[in-house]
Amino acid sequence: MVFEPERCLIPRLLREIGKNQQWLAEQTGYSAQRISDYCNLRYIMGMEVAKSISHIIGCTIDDLYTWKIRD
Repeated sequence: MVFEPERCLIPRLLREIGKNQQWLAEQTGYSAQRISDYCNLRYIMGMEVAKSISHIIGCTIDDLYTWKIRD
């Protein structure tokens, strides 16, 4: 059984804390384009990026995505 990201929840999480992707880019040091790429699943973030983003947003790594099981 393998889990893979189905949908990125960063935009929703940012709305909940009253922030936007530009703010997240500034906090992480990643470009706004890279944050957008993560949010639109053009790139799947690695563990270090996911840990940094989840820490800044105040959630767990699992909260960053909805997940699906791939057989």
